[in-house]
Amino acid sequence: MQHRKPYLSTLSALLLAAGLATPAMAAVTIGGSMETDILLEGSNADGFSDNVQLDVEPRIFFQGDDKLDNGSSVIWKIWTGAENYRSDAAHNNDNNSGNGSRSWGNREAWGGWKGDWGSVRLGKIYSPSYLVLDWPYAAQGGSMHVEEVGLLGFNIDNSIVYDSPNLNGFTFSGMYALRTQQNQGDGNEYFADLTGGYSGHNASINVGYQQAKARLQNGSVGDEDKFAFIAGGYTFGDSGWTVRGGYKWWDCSGSAKAGAAAGTGDGFADNVGGCNYFTGPEQQQAWLQGMYTTGKHSFSVGYNYFWGAKDINGNRIDDSDSQTLLARYTYALSKNTSAYFDTRFSTNDTNGTIGATYGTSYKPGTDSYRLLIGTWTGF
Repeated sequence: MQHRKPYLSTLSALLLAAGLATPAMAAVTIGGSMETDILLEGSNADGFSDNVQLDVEPRIFFQGDDKLDNGSSVIWKIWTGAENYRSDAAHNNDNNSGNGSRSWGNREAWGGWKGDWGSVRLGKIYSPSYLVLDWPYAAQGGSMHVEEVGLLGFNIDNSIVYDSPNLNGFTFSGMYALRTQQNQGDGNEYFADLTGGYSGHNASINVGYQQAKARLQNGSVGDEDKFAFIAGGYTFGDSGWTVRGGYKWWDCSGSAKAGAAAGTGDGFADNVGGCNYFTGPEQQQAWLQGMYTTGKHSFSVGYNYFWGAKDINGNRIDDSDSQTLLARYTYALSKNTSAYFDTRFSTNDTNGTIGATYGTSYKPGTDSYRLLIGTWTGF
C-alpha cells in the first residue's frame, strides 16, 4: 500500500518568499482504503427473505511521526470509517465502534512514543488479539468467524498499549484499558489483552489472551469475561501454498448476565459493550485454511467448527455445534487494488446459531449462505 506524505510545502514556500526561516515540519502520512462489494445473503429460516446488499467501506487516516532530539519519536494517528452499515443515530460502545456513528476517529485515535525499545500508545486503539487474528489469519474471506466471534472487544476506549520491537522474530504486545473511566471505588472496569508471537523460517505462531469487566447501570462492574487463542501457519517455500489454523475459547458469562438484565441496574451502562458471542456465552472454535497463490491469482478455502457451547448458568447446550465453509478467489488488478469473489456457507445443529453473516445468525438450527463480489484498494 502506498501512502501520501504531504509536508506542508505551501506554508514553507510562503515563508521563504517572505524572507523568513522555514520551521521544521513533522511528517504526516495520509492513507486509507476503499472496499466496494455487492453481496447476496440467504437462509432457510422461516420468515427470512434472501436479500441483496451493498457493502461500501471508505476509510481514511492521518498519521504523524515527529523525530525527537534523543532519537525517539512522538507518534499519533486518527483513523475514521464512513462505512454504509454505520448509523449516525447509533452510539459507539467503549469496546467496539464498528457499527456506531460516522464520527471523527471512530476506528482509532491515539498518541504516543516509539524508539528502539518499542512503542507506547494512549487512546482509542485496536486490541492486539483482534489485530493478530485480522491479519494474517482472517485474510482471504474469513473475517467474521476467525477475527470476530468470541472476541471481548475490538477498538477500546482509553487504552494504553505497548508493542515490543522485533526480537529475532519474536514480538509481544500488551493492552490495558480504563474503558469509560468511571471507576469510583465500587469495582474497577477494565479491558486487558496480551499477545505474543514468532515469525520466521516460513512459519508463524501466535497466542493471545483477553480479560475484561464492564461498567453496569448501577455503577458497579459485571462479572469477568475471558478469551484465549492460539494460531499458526506455514508457507511451503516458493510453491505458492500456505496453510493456517487455530483454536479459540471464550467465556462471556459476565456479558451474558449484563445483557439479560438490560433495562435494570444490572445491565450494561450507557455506551458500554460486551463480548461478541452467539450460540452460548461459553464456546470453543477451531479453524483450518489453505491458500494457493500464482502470479496475480489467489485461491483460498477455509473451515470453522464451533462446539462445547454452555448457557448463562454454565450448563452444556445440547446439539449446538456449528460449521462454516468459505472459499475465495482474488485477482490482483494492481499493486494496490484487488478484485475478489467469495462464498460462505453455514450449517447448525438444532440449537446452534452461527450464520454465514451477522444477518443470518439469529434462528437456531438453520443453514445460511453468502455470495460476495467486490474490490479493495489501498492508498
